[in-house]
Amino acid sequence: MRTRLLLFLAAFCIALGAQAQGAYPTKYVRLVIPFPAATSPDVVMRLVGPQLGQIWGQQVVIENRVGAAGNIGAAAAASSAPDGYTLLYTVNSVICANPHLYSKMTFDPMKAFVPISLVANLGYVLIGKNDLPAKDLKELIAYAKANPGKLSYSSSGVGVGTHIVMELLLGATGTKMLHVPMNTPATAAVFQGETDLTMSPYTTGIPAAKSGKARGFGVTLAARAAALPDVPAIAEVVPGYVGDAWHGLLAPAGTPQAIVDKIAADTAKVLAMPEVRDKLAAIGLEAVGNTPAEFAAIVRKDYEKWGKVIRDANIKLD
Repeated sequence: MRTRLLLFLAAFCIALGAQAQGAYPTKYVRLVIPFPAATSPDVVMRLVGPQLGQIWGQQVVIENRVGAAGNIGAAAAASSAPDGYTLLYTVNSVICANPHLYSKMTFDPMKAFVPISLVANLGYVLIGKNDLPAKDLKELIAYAKANPGKLSYSSSGVGVGTHIVMELLLGATGTKMLHVPMNTPATAAVFQGETDLTMSPYTTGIPAAKSGKARGFGVTLAARAAALPDVPAIAEVVPGYVGDAWHGLLAPAGTPQAIVDKIAADTAKVLAMPEVRDKLAAIGLEAVGNTPAEFAAIVRKDYEKWGKVIRDANIKLD
């Protein structure tokens, strides 16, 4: 009798848990973005978040927690209850690069989070001064090899995406350039002739290349950007080169799989909406939406990839 009662209570608790997960969400969902308002992750989620809210019948509340290259906001999300009501929306550098850049972190991104969905892909445009002696990417690489250290490139800071994707290119081509971290826009430094080159995210790099103020030498995704059909993918000249900056949704480790799967499926529904895809494309972002398993594989691969680039370039932030 006692055994049957215990089995009944266990089954009842399981049923209640499944019912609670199936009804998710029953209150507002907090979405932590570890970057300021008006940055690309913030812009994307202010487009995608309300659509998720409509599907769920609950508000998605965006919280910008900035600082320490994304570590402050990510740490806040990592320490939240694993119940699906606090999520992290971030870029690949926070999860895959920061653990290699910082020797002292309050959390391990690879253990503290469970991947939900890759939301958007963002590439970079390699832009350079119009008066450079090289007219295309092949000539640029040849010039850099013949003149090691003569060319300079600006970035938005040591260890950030614009720095690391350039180091990936330098390593792949066996070239050396002077790195100039900037507190002001790295693209403007090229326009003004302060530096020779920069890797500029599509959101700013595509307009820069179209403006005529600088030359587009290549794009870092595997294929050419539709908005810059005459600018080659760097992989056309440097086989195997890909430098992307994905945006993704993650949840604190321990979040029930049923909730993770639901968020991923609903996110994919939003990203399949033509109006959402068009708005993201207009700012240089490719809408994705995949499964937790698919996203987890990408995270693991990029963790190893960017870790090697950082070690090879001997980049440290503490």
